Amino acid sequence: MTMQTASLVVGFILAASAMPLPGQTTAEEHAGRAVQFVHEGNLKSAEGELRKAVELSPNDPALLTSLGGVLGMEGDLRQANVYLGKAVKLNPEDAASRRNLAANQWQLGRLKEAHENLDRLLHVNPQDKAATFLLGMVSEKEKDYSHCVKLLESVPDVIERQPDGWAALASAYYHTNRREDGHKALQRVVSSPANARSLFTAGQVAMDAGDFVMAEVLFNGARQGYPDPAAANFQLSLAQYRGGHAAESARTLREAAQAGHAHAEAYVLLCKILSDQKTDTAALQAATEGAQAFPASYELVSSKAALEMKLQYFNAAVASYEKAAKLKPESPETKRDLATAQWRAGMREQSVATFEAAILQFPRNALLYQFYGTLLLEEGSPEGRPKAVGLFEKAITLDDSSIEARYQLANIELEDGKPEQALPYLERAIKTDPKDSRLHYTASRVYRRLLRSSDADREMEIYQKLKAAEQPAAGSQR
Repeated sequence: MTMQTASLVVGFILAASAMPLPGQTTAEEHAGRAVQFVHEGNLKSAEGELRKAVELSPNDPALLTSLGGVLGMEGDLRQANVYLGKAVKLNPEDAASRRNLAANQWQLGRLKEAHENLDRLLHVNPQDKAATFLLGMVSEKEKDYSHCVKLLESVPDVIERQPDGWAALASAYYHTNRREDGHKALQRVVSSPANARSLFTAGQVAMDAGDFVMAEVLFNGARQGYPDPAAANFQLSLAQYRGGHAAESARTLREAAQAGHAHAEAYVLLCKILSDQKTDTAALQAATEGAQAFPASYELVSSKAALEMKLQYFNAAVASYEKAAKLKPESPETKRDLATAQWRAGMREQSVATFEAAILQFPRNALLYQFYGTLLLEEGSPEGRPKAVGLFEKAITLDDSSIEARYQLANIELEDGKPEQALPYLERAIKTDPKDSRLHYTASRVYRRLLRSSDADREMEIYQKLKAAEQPAAGSQR
């Protein structure tokens, strides 16, 4: 529970606890000191004073509630629940005890129980603003966004002091198609004296809503003081990246890595950005650094391997994919990529063994058959060709939308002088992906062999248009 939200609830209770308790002067004094410590933000001292008070007066619901509330403010929710539960049992009609218990249940994710307690409070006193506010927060977590808006808008004087309340209201606005209101609500978080945790929470709301400009502002503010700086830096960089500012995102990620504030996922994102910018060597350097820092990260090790393949460092890629396969043995993609890297590195026997073992482990993975068949076909050996045909046919059996397998089989039939058998493969593949230029080029050749000149001309025209559209992307590559 954040201090802003918790103090809204606990403040009412501590004031009551500070009232004279007949025959318990010392407990009264401890409770009074606790009030002062809460106002000063010194929760640990407030907790100590309240523990002393409870020790002297163990069956006082107000003291139990106050101690539970302070423990909740400190983040010890389960321990807080012990004291709050005792308080409610001792005095079921005490609004303060039930209110704090509901707040604690909300924070623990026990939404149904929290909702029931808050409904009971509001049934007795519909003007209970603290209960109304908390029910609004619970409703947001329950995804009852319209109810959340209604409740939180009804207590403007309460939400004014609660950055987390503005974040919840913003979430509800975004989910009810009131994006401008959501943006404005988050601006209130920015302009309020919110702590780093509240800014981070609000940033996540903006990210979920796709409001990346606001998310960047919030996460940037959260970086100072957030207990997990690596998380704050990553979310900032992600907001920048998704907002179309890849260069700024890469700069944030580099600075975080240099400061030792980068998680594995930050390195993965940095590698992707650098690779997208066609700076594959720099991307590989970042992946290598990340894999050294986080050797148990499958995503980083496999990213490193993929970059090594792209740069044709095949032996290095084999070593990286072997590590990735150990980290995630249940991944057919990793076994497939390892086998491909082995083949490219000239390790044919090892590659075949890897493919065969992978097919035994994942017999219904169409891409394993497709990749294996493609490499055998590239080899051009007499014994490899018929095996490749069988592999492509199996891939189609497993995945009817397999374009690559159909494309390869169409070329085989065409090379064997059987254009009439090649055509069905191409027609089905083109229907699946009409923007694959290779398919139209081969279809043009097939139609030409079949003496269907107009169809051949049509397919060639489509091919040329598609290739022309591909040129800018191809021209940007090194």
